[in-house]
Amino acid sequence: MISAQGFRSRPKKRESGMAVLLTVLTLPVVIGFTGLSIDAGVAYTIRGRLSAAMDAAALAAGRGLNLGSDVGSAQAAAISAATRFFNANFPAGYMQTDPATRTLTATFTQQQDGHGNPTGVLIISVTGSVTAPTYFVQVLGIRSITIASTGTATRKAMVMSLVLDRSASMGSRDTAAGSIPGSISSSSSSCESMVYSAIRFISNFTPYDYVGMVSFDYTAHNDYPPSTNFKFGGAAGVIQAIADIDCGNNTNTTAALELAYRQIQSINLPLAENVIVLFTDGVPNGVTADFPVRTSVDTRLGPSGSTPTPPNSPSGNRTNCLDGAGTLTCVNMPVACGNSPATVHGVITQTCGFNVNSGGRGGLYKAFDSDPNPSFPSGCPRSGMTMVNQTLAYIPDTDAFGNSTHGPWDGWLYQVNNKCAPNGTPITSGNSACKNLGDLWSNYPGTGAGAPNNTFQSGPYRFKFRPDLANTIGAVSMNTAVNEASKIRSDATYKIAIDTIYLQGNAGDPVDRQFLQLVSNQETILPIIYDAAAAPYPNPYYQASEQKGMYLATTSNLKLMQLFAQVASSLLRISQ
Repeated sequence: MISAQGFRSRPKKRESGMAVLLTVLTLPVVIGFTGLSIDAGVAYTIRGRLSAAMDAAALAAGRGLNLGSDVGSAQAAAISAATRFFNANFPAGYMQTDPATRTLTATFTQQQDGHGNPTGVLIISVTGSVTAPTYFVQVLGIRSITIASTGTATRKAMVMSLVLDRSASMGSRDTAAGSIPGSISSSSSSCESMVYSAIRFISNFTPYDYVGMVSFDYTAHNDYPPSTNFKFGGAAGVIQAIADIDCGNNTNTTAALELAYRQIQSINLPLAENVIVLFTDGVPNGVTADFPVRTSVDTRLGPSGSTPTPPNSPSGNRTNCLDGAGTLTCVNMPVACGNSPATVHGVITQTCGFNVNSGGRGGLYKAFDSDPNPSFPSGCPRSGMTMVNQTLAYIPDTDAFGNSTHGPWDGWLYQVNNKCAPNGTPITSGNSACKNLGDLWSNYPGTGAGAPNNTFQSGPYRFKFRPDLANTIGAVSMNTAVNEASKIRSDATYKIAIDTIYLQGNAGDPVDRQFLQLVSNQETILPIIYDAAAAPYPNPYYQASEQKGMYLATTSNLKLMQLFAQVASSLLRISQ
């Protein structure tokens, strides 16, 4: 008897044949699915490499836009750059792909908001495709597959106003104004080096950007309103406007910043990258205001500060002027042009290296080229030191642009605290290895005609800033410039950053440690080369709610181009 556990069933011949038949019938399907998975794996590998290549190509296209002078040539240059990166990152024939059928296309789209207005963002899309052979699925009639991938980069359009100092401390051009310098050397003037470096700086930007240029002496010049055509040749482009610069006169930095601010507002792209790039070699010395005309007798410096006239001389309206310590102090100086209240609009400057014993003063000048010539009440002295001393009552508490004239330099004295750069420091031609850094006037109580303050200490204009003292004009100029900068940086609509490049000091002018670091809103005040041993310290005027820019400084004109390049690199932000 056989137990159930030991029972074995033998397959029938029909069942064995069916298994063989099913295996034969399903084998192509199994092979097809196996081949499909293998071919899919190959395609996945190819697509991964292609995707990385497209990302690189999109970024390259964004950077290549700067090589064209108009939109068409910029796009062609961008596509060329994208193609080079595509070929480098996905070589022809990679994993048996067909070199003859690979493609690359690019689109450049200006993003718009819901109302159809440009947002200032450029979207760059680069799509590449390749044809890959199949291996196993050819049995299904599929001999090749097309694989495509898209890389996208975004680039904020930029609205930039380039602000260039053309004052006398920059020296004269080595080549004629209007020419484009081919090179510079260590003996080149600061003016020549600035022109050379600025022209090369603007080559970094694209025809999707708006670039404008302001230059300034005692007047701010709207040399090139912002345009996307800035790379055009001749008068249509900004290069010639930069090349036309020659240097002379004084330094009205506040008016220049205000004009640059207006340039950016005129383009009206709140979502663009809005920036002012300010280059200067020194401290400002021009004040723009509606100055009250003097209507009261008071004691102040006379029209001359270097060659005093004997007391009670009838010449030059110098009644009661007394000679003291090389200055000409006028006790009870008569009113020159009537007692009716009035104001005169324009710019006053100091012209003597911030002399503390009066020194040269000038004006009235126009703040902008578009301003009318300054006008005066009848009988008033109209220009130079005579006008500044006898016509103007005082420097008002607010300048012509709404900025307070008060600030960090209210009690500042310039031509003290002499420091020297370390031995071997490269110094620009015409500059000095030792400069005055300035200090609080209260630390030098016996120094200068206005000691110990920049305001009148008695009389009808007590505690008002003095127009008759060169040092005071400089102090007020710096106050208004940093207040102007704060106004610009705090604009919540345009979010403007101010980048600064400082060629530290020229001629006999003093240098200042804080000025441009306050303008660009640095968190920490760094030492300048003339005070290299000093320690950094927190900026007491830093505003966390305002835009922060770059601050770069050098004493070498040969390093200017490098500093401009650093600013360009920070502005050319491309993201994926």
